[in-house]
Amino acid sequence: MKKILAIAAAGLLTIGFVGCNSKGAAGSSESMDSLSMAFGDLYGAGMGQQLRGMDSTINMEKALKGIEYIANADTSKNFMAGLQLGMQIAQLYQGIEQQCGMPMNKSLFMKHLRDGLMKATPMGQEDMMALQSKIEPLLKKTMEQSPKAIANKKKGEEYMSKIKSDKSYTFTKSGIAYKVLAAGEGKNFSDSDVVKVNYVGRHIDGTEFDKSGDNPVPFNLKQVIPGFAEMIQLMKPGSKVTVVIPGELAYGPEGNRGIEPNETLIFDIETVGLDDSPKPARPVMPAMKK
Repeated sequence: MKKILAIAAAGLLTIGFVGCNSKGAAGSSESMDSLSMAFGDLYGAGMGQQLRGMDSTINMEKALKGIEYIANADTSKNFMAGLQLGMQIAQLYQGIEQQCGMPMNKSLFMKHLRDGLMKATPMGQEDMMALQSKIEPLLKKTMEQSPKAIANKKKGEEYMSKIKSDKSYTFTKSGIAYKVLAAGEGKNFSDSDVVKVNYVGRHIDGTEFDKSGDNPVPFNLKQVIPGFAEMIQLMKPGSKVTVVIPGELAYGPEGNRGIEPNETLIFDIETVGLDDSPKPARPVMPAMKK
């Protein structure tokens, strides 16, 4: 794309020189038509490559509508400034829908945006910070009310109720349930430890979403989801357990990569021992906090 822009800049410079010759500022209609076609060919080929490189499944007809909408828009300074901000809002809409599982109320958003935009006196910094502080709790509440979050919470509660009849499970006050497959030896781990773990993570339908592989993974217990950290502290070196972690002690209403909002998760865990190597614990794993 940089190469295309460089060629375009060179073409625009040429237009400037043509405009300064004795034939007049506009130049001939025929030459402009030829130049327009040449630029169209160049940009069409270049943008086609760029779009296919971004996403091989992209619908070119729909992409063309977006290109035409912007290319044919009012090019005044005021409109273009608003257009750029509008693109940010479109990204916000998309992000909110992905995170909350439901679309934003666009009419309410635009009404309040208009009110704030048209105020004669700009809002002060303290008022802006007060508004920002309202966002996080409202976002969390909205995510908790999403259809997926509600459905997954119900599924998790039903699963927990089902395994209560299995006397091999122990339930903690916090809400996790576990059964011991091997007791291990030594003293329990503490929340300040980095523990080497073999594990398999599963959804409640039994499908696997991740595992440690051939080598144990070091986990800093201050950086993992609450239910995972609690379970490790109930274990000793060589312990093996199956633990069921309800959604609120896993990823909550936000979910995580491949894990839906409020999902109850199952982990098969084997603790190998403390990690005393100088390297840091692995930074991103399904058991890690976001």
